[in-house]
Amino acid sequence: MNRLEFEDGNGKAPAPAWRDARRVLAQAAPPDRVEQALLRAFRQRHAPRPWYRRWSADAVASWAGIGAAACALAIAGMSLLPTAAPSPRVVRVLAAADVGFVPLVPPERMAAAPNPQLKQANLPRAALVQMGIPIVADAPQELVHAELLVAGTGEPLAIRLAVN
Repeated sequence: MNRLEFEDGNGKAPAPAWRDARRVLAQAAPPDRVEQALLRAFRQRHAPRPWYRRWSADAVASWAGIGAAACALAIAGMSLLPTAAPSPRVVRVLAAADVGFVPLVPPERMAAAPNPQLKQANLPRAALVQMGIPIVADAPQELVHAELLVAGTGEPLAIRLAVN
């Protein structure tokens, strides 16, 4: 039995009025309407929040940081993978480009270019001089027939002047 049931702090037995009050309080229960009102107020105050409000700003920030770190690791991992050999079509176009073409980009970028194509164009002499092609620019608007090796993205890779 609990010591406080029979004694107060001084070691004496509690007064009979206290014993009666404890007995009545132990058997007491709130009226039904009071209990229902308290439960209703509790539900209103602590209503479940929608799913999109359950995450705090700290949780969203931490998950965003984790996602950014995972993306950085994935990019770093992809850069360590060996590159695939160019397709046979790319090899054929690059072999054709070795004959008389003046490269406009470094050879590594030319070898890595996606889907290169051979295009023909009439370019003004001034544009050829700007590309660094050694040509006399006595008539800058005169058109010169040229063959361009162009990447699938439209970037010019190499140029060859056509012989008339």
